[in-house]
Amino acid sequence: MLGIKFDCFTRIALAKASLFSALLLCHASVSAKVTLETQVKITESGLHFDGQKLDFDNFASPDQGEKYDYFFGANISAHGDAVKTYKHYVFMTWYKGGKALRNVMLTRYNTLTGKLVTIEFPHRHTGFRGNPLVGESHNTIGLAISPVNGTIHMVYDMHAYDDNNHDGKFKDDFFRYSYSISGAADLPDEKFTLDKFVKDTSGIKQDDNDYKHITMTGNIDDKNNFAGLTYPKFFTTTDGTLLLYMRLGGNNNGAYVFNRYDANTETWSNFTKFNEKDQKSKGNAYNWGLYGNMKYVNGKLRVGFQQRSSDNNDKYKYQNGVYYAYSDHPQGFGDWKDHKGKSITWPLIDSDEIKIFEPGDYISHKEANSVYIVRNFDWTVTENGDIHMISSVCSTDRNRPDYEEVHLHSYKPAGAEDFIISSDFAGASQVYTAGDNVYIVGLSGGRPYVERAKGGTNDFFRVYQATEGPVFDHGTLYIKDGKVYYFLMERKTGNAMPLYLQIIDLDLEGDNQAPVASSNSPSSLSIKKGLSEQC
Repeated sequence: MLGIKFDCFTRIALAKASLFSALLLCHASVSAKVTLETQVKITESGLHFDGQKLDFDNFASPDQGEKYDYFFGANISAHGDAVKTYKHYVFMTWYKGGKALRNVMLTRYNTLTGKLVTIEFPHRHTGFRGNPLVGESHNTIGLAISPVNGTIHMVYDMHAYDDNNHDGKFKDDFFRYSYSISGAADLPDEKFTLDKFVKDTSGIKQDDNDYKHITMTGNIDDKNNFAGLTYPKFFTTTDGTLLLYMRLGGNNNGAYVFNRYDANTETWSNFTKFNEKDQKSKGNAYNWGLYGNMKYVNGKLRVGFQQRSSDNNDKYKYQNGVYYAYSDHPQGFGDWKDHKGKSITWPLIDSDEIKIFEPGDYISHKEANSVYIVRNFDWTVTENGDIHMISSVCSTDRNRPDYEEVHLHSYKPAGAEDFIISSDFAGASQVYTAGDNVYIVGLSGGRPYVERAKGGTNDFFRVYQATEGPVFDHGTLYIKDGKVYYFLMERKTGNAMPLYLQIIDLDLEGDNQAPVASSNSPSSLSIKKGLSEQC
């Protein structure tokens, strides 16, 4: 199958050996070099959705009282592309709680002085399809700071809006972009204020206090190029150029698009497509969408995703497959290739050109919509060029007597011809890189942990586990220069909950440290079908 090498499923002997190793770790007395450098509380009142999860049958009748009902997921703050660094500052974006407030917020933390300063924007989270009583977890905030001119850029609160959908509620307000004057990022605290952001003075401004721009080019005639977009995420290239990528279109007919910031002229380009939308009209057998990420990592723009096709009668419920490509152009404008370095069609039409393997092959179900691989997909590439991808696959119906579940780590060591697909992996939701290492960073018992493996291997072990401090509900993070900037929401009640920043030093010089004692490390758990909640 596509020339891929496969590991065997975990044998009983290996499981016993893993369990024995885990018991040894539990009694080991070692000290980790990975350390918590800083913890700071950002606010007491980050917006959170604490009500009922709604669906298409009941979203028109949300709670009118204190509870904040929501669509898709409960997380809106400390979620998405919400934390970045610039010089000795850490910037974080969030929405202000509770339900009646919902303002877009920007906080700057000075790591030298320990001072925080926060800007409140007039814009409030508009809610699912424009109903502020229904929270919309996909409407995250993307954040970037140009290292060239110190401008701050934010794209926020949108989910495939245009002038006409949802009864025209977003007419002339379907794309929300805010930006600062040059040099705003490192102004003194007392000058780091809202008036350093540029107001919309165009003929379609919402009011006299509107800091949202409907295009990034400065030309409202370009507005149709900024319609139908979701999930903003910014990157900084090795030469300091900012890139933004978003998804254009819907779940089973979409494209990844990206644009570029010219710091010298302080202007953004229009969007460029990685793949074509409406693929069937361009010769493909079906339309398809992308669920994954575009990332700028190890000096290249790359794409990794699962596909959601318009075929609703195959064995997959929603997504299938694992796909990967990269560009040898410094900013992604052409020269796209598959994982073996073979040139591909660009913009891409047939996703099979970059397909790696099918996670659904790892469970036995064949009937329509019986296989579910939606959660826990992510990927990264080390400085050495090792490619790492994680996936989970399980039965769609958790109650069926032959329920199956497998977590997969797919990795291609630098210089190798093919991927190795291993089921000797306990699962994770995201994977990161720093230097030549691969990291899993998450919450165990509500407190942060870090696992590490050398790039090109499957040898994860825990190097950090917090054992005290706040218990967190969720978080999002950014890794830069060997440090994790973990933006976290504390586990409390209500729709206004505390937000924290933790800075964790990965100590890249201490690669040979022993594992941290831990009985619940993913690398020390045996793999069991049907028991994990991760899939």
